[in-house]
Amino acid sequence: MTGTPSPKGVFGIRSLVFSFIAIALCEAFFVMDVLADVFYLDIPLIWKINHGVVELITTGSLAMALGVIGWQIQRLLGEHRKAHDSVRVASGELLSVIDDHFTQWRLSPSEREIALLLIKGFSTQEIADLRNTRCGTVKSQSSAIYQKVGVRGRNELAAYFVEDLLGGDKLLAQKSTPPHGAAR
Repeated sequence: MTGTPSPKGVFGIRSLVFSFIAIALCEAFFVMDVLADVFYLDIPLIWKINHGVVELITTGSLAMALGVIGWQIQRLLGEHRKAHDSVRVASGELLSVIDDHFTQWRLSPSEREIALLLIKGFSTQEIADLRNTRCGTVKSQSSAIYQKVGVRGRNELAAYFVEDLLGGDKLLAQKSTPPHGAAR
């Protein structure tokens, strides 16, 4: 993502700003018109002569501004849906990558479950509670996982996948081997 908005984004921002200004000007006109009617204020002759034209212009301006705002809302909702779908795809892809690595490391189904919970940040006690086992069992299985993967602990296990997620190959091009000989 870059810091410079696209031409389409700049147009969208400008159209919203112009719509806001148009609505503000129309609101000012209608407030003055209502105040003049309520308090029986004398309005200059030019205002009275062109009053219908001014009302027509302000009403048309409001309609256009509402149209632009409606279009922008639809565009933003579409972008939101695309971003949401991208996050879902990325999440699914990450789980697929993790599962592929679990297969390469020959983790048992129980080890896979524990490894995933470790990556998600669950404590040993939370994992034991979720799996209806003892903390000692979880610690023993965690040690077996770390040994199979070739990492020293949960932080390195999680970092292994975060590095991939963040484009670690590009960020750490000089690092040619994974941590502690783990197969990539």
